[in-house]
Amino acid sequence: MVFDPTPIRRCVCFNVTFEELSEAGVATLEEASERFGCGTKCGTCRPYITKMLVTGETAFSIDADVSQAA
Repeated sequence: MVFDPTPIRRCVCFNVTFEELSEAGVATLEEASERFGCGTKCGTCRPYITKMLVTGETAFSIDADVSQAA
């Protein structure tokens, strides 16, 4: 098994990758929720989507500092 340093890449509830959100031109967390449902179920992806919107990154390590993004 190969170690992936950035395993967080998607909203698991709706199986939508952060890359898909980025490519779709999503500009706000609210838009990600309205168009794709992301962040409306368990909410775990919300800080990662927020960080994606700020940084443009679409993959995150498990220990990524998303506390400021929430």
